[in-house]
Amino acid sequence: MKMLALILIPLMLLSACQKDLTAQQRKLQEKLPSDAELTAAGTLIAQGQVVHIADGDSLTVLASNKESFKIRLQGIDAPERGQAFGKYCKEQLGQLTNGKTVQVEAYKHDKYGRIIAKISVDDSDVALTLLRQGCGWHYVAYAKEQSPRDSKAYAKAEKQARTAQKGLWQDAHPVAPWDYRRQ
Repeated sequence: MKMLALILIPLMLLSACQKDLTAQQRKLQEKLPSDAELTAAGTLIAQGQVVHIADGDSLTVLASNKESFKIRLQGIDAPERGQAFGKYCKEQLGQLTNGKTVQVEAYKHDKYGRIIAKISVDDSDVALTLLRQGCGWHYVAYAKEQSPRDSKAYAKAEKQARTAQKGLWQDAHPVAPWDYRRQ
């Protein structure tokens, strides 16, 4: 009897997690164009053209159905608009994406209604490029939502940019955006 319980309990938990994941995917699917595809990892893939850059980690994508979607880059936190290097990092994101067709790998949406996603241009991870340029912090508070490979690459890119004093790391005392927002 104990052996049966040891087998059934994990199966029940797995089943409950799959239902939650499916519900989360459905909610996300409602926010994306109908041609978005579900990946084996449980993320949704769509394409669109970048039509607006809000700041160093947020942009707007116009999808194939002509609907626009606000996207927050997953895995990084860039300086805010009023913060040192905020304008510079916004410009860097614009150079990488504005007017270009991007691939959106959506994970979830945040409390502001933005889609949290990994954005790629020509198979190049935009957030990773920004970190290499010194335009953000690896957002370790959400690192568990990334693949282990991405999490390691983002942490390494931030460390290398810090060491080379690229972008915001030129500042003697850079203030993390989450600290800036609290002030």
